[in-house]
Amino acid sequence: MIKLKKTVLDPETIPPVSIDFMNNTHFEEIAMVQDIGELASVYQEQEVHTDETTNKITLLLENWFEHTQAHFARENELMEKYQFPAYSVHADEHEIALAKLEAVIDAWKTDKDSNLLADYIFQLWPKWFSKHVNSMDLATAQFAMINGFNNE
Repeated sequence: MIKLKKTVLDPETIPPVSIDFMNNTHFEEIAMVQDIGELASVYQEQEVHTDETTNKITLLLENWFEHTQAHFARENELMEKYQFPAYSVHADEHEIALAKLEAVIDAWKTDKDSNLLADYIFQLWPKWFSKHVNSMDLATAQFAMINGFNNE
């Protein structure tokens, strides 16, 4: 029996924004989360969990958190520089998302709850990410471009 690969989020469903670095960051993040999702799925299917798999998931989660921190910091800097009017709303979404990701990672480290992890990776995060890119990031990028941001 061939197992189908579970897709976290199809990058083709994320519309490009006007700023290249934002698009690149979004695609990097989707790829990172896909890798974690694949490993989490393998973990769920295993009857015996090895330290190797558990530690690999933990490392990938920590890398994702660091990437997300840098992702949000760079967008926050862009919004500040171009005085994006909805800065506080957009930055608040970043803080809430980062806190949720940190809570999921902490729960993984404590309990190794693969169901909670899989729910976040395959359900909650893709919905949030799609909505965020389609609203906040799209508006931020358009505003910055109109106000002089140079993609080069």
